[in-house]
Amino acid sequence: MNKVIKFLKNEYKIISTLIYTAGVFGVVFEFANFKREYFWLGVKGAAFISAVFLIIDWINYSRQENYMKLSQDLEIENRRLLNQATIDRRELEEYFLLWVHQIKTPITVSNLILQKSEFEDKNKLKEQMFYIEEYTNMAINYLKLMDRDADMDITSIRLDSLIKSILKKYSMLFIEKHISLDYNPVSVNVISDTKWLSILIEQILSNAIKYTDSGTIKITFEEDSNTLKIRDTGIGIRSEDLNKIFDRGYSGFNGRINEKSSGLGLYLVKTISNVINVEVTVESTLNVGSVFSIRFPSN
Repeated sequence: MNKVIKFLKNEYKIISTLIYTAGVFGVVFEFANFKREYFWLGVKGAAFISAVFLIIDWINYSRQENYMKLSQDLEIENRRLLNQATIDRRELEEYFLLWVHQIKTPITVSNLILQKSEFEDKNKLKEQMFYIEEYTNMAINYLKLMDRDADMDITSIRLDSLIKSILKKYSMLFIEKHISLDYNPVSVNVISDTKWLSILIEQILSNAIKYTDSGTIKITFEEDSNTLKIRDTGIGIRSEDLNKIFDRGYSGFNGRINEKSSGLGLYLVKTISNVINVEVTVESTLNVGSVFSIRFPSN
């Protein structure tokens, strides 16, 4: 209705001309005493011609309105895409600034070890090279996650096999740091993507090892809630940091004190959890330890 009213307002000249012409002819016919049927015939003819013009104008007006709306929609979408591209580029730049800062630490430590005359710290050097490889893989995985069309293979996964392969990979760090492992095999399958779920668990386990100088890391699965839990006896997380630990670049008080974190690992965990539809939560007590829970959706 609003469109019709707007159209009629734009076509007021034709309507006014029709009314004015009918009025003039009416006066002329009245004074000349012409037959009124001729007057009405003339009015009908003028009204018909005006109606034809109005119909043609209505078609053109509707087309123009549609083109204008389409043009506005395209302009809005173009601005949205440009803004998103700017945000993505800024996030990528910020991420790799943090990544470069993080990978510099194991490289520096490795160089210091190599500069020693006695080569006693072979295992420590292996540990640093392990972290260099891990941080490099982290950057590669982040780039893959930015591609929303990244390959996904949602399938049934035997969780025990996945966890054992990850533990084997990190066994060197358990031995080097004298950390005990408490894990009993779980005979359960979950629905997820093998690659991304493996990366997610690796990041949580890596964090647990990184912030546990001694003690135990315990891995359990609660079937009633379909939840995998990774518990450590590390330095823990301050309560005021808990709501921010998954933010990109946020390392928290403990991370800054120990200079071990650049806030990338848990950000990657949160991003992956959104992609594969699992819920990751954390409970922690300072100087006691942390528990990360990975809750899988129902089959």
